[in-house]
Amino acid sequence: MRSAALARLNGLFAVYKPPGLKWKHLRDTIELQLLKGLNAKKPPAPEQRVRFLLGPIEGSEEKELTLTATSVPTLTSHPLVRGPAFTSLKVGVGHRLDAQASGVLVFGVGRGCGLLTSMYEAHLTKDYTVRGLLGKATDDFCEDGRLVEKTTYGEIPGKLPLPPSRFGLEQVVSPALARLQFLLICRYSNLDLKTQEAYEMAVRGLIRPMNKSPMLITGIRCLHFAPPEFLLVSCQPLTNSII
Repeated sequence: MRSAALARLNGLFAVYKPPGLKWKHLRDTIELQLLKGLNAKKPPAPEQRVRFLLGPIEGSEEKELTLTATSVPTLTSHPLVRGPAFTSLKVGVGHRLDAQASGVLVFGVGRGCGLLTSMYEAHLTKDYTVRGLLGKATDDFCEDGRLVEKTTYGEIPGKLPLPPSRFGLEQVVSPALARLQFLLICRYSNLDLKTQEAYEMAVRGLIRPMNKSPMLITGIRCLHFAPPEFLLVSCQPLTNSII
């Protein structure tokens, strides 16, 4: 019965990871909750076995003992003896997020773990949102990193056109985006740019890295600009993004 319940536990599901939580801790918590659900089911009735018990003869005045066949439960299968029926479960994660990042993680359980590999090989896109602060720099580019540079956001010579504006910010990120798009098309797409196939895929926005590659950004735009804070979002031209 329990093996049948475990065999039916297959599939993919999405979970939101809040900031400050490690992805592995979230994965372990999911596994623990699933195991609790599996082990919470009422265990089957214990098997019975025949034992010969020594006891006095019923109705006899003499102190004679005899062996009586009795049916007793087999305690070797009792949960308090053998422990929980399920102690581990195959739970996989499609991708990882840093501890300070928040977002959606795709998990697989059972045969769903094999689908995670298929999703990875499909080279689907992801959307990322980055919140920044002008005039402050840390050693690891994270909010809680060690502060290495600080200035007023209206005085950033050589880094941002003054006065700071949404248009100026996009001018700064555009050259970096152009370089990433060049890598995407020429180095990692495995396409001959002189073919009709490459042209049609480019028109439809379907060019993507076909081999293992570093993270490549296909587009960036400023979603919100309120100095000193700003918000950048990756702009995805592909139509089959899953995250």
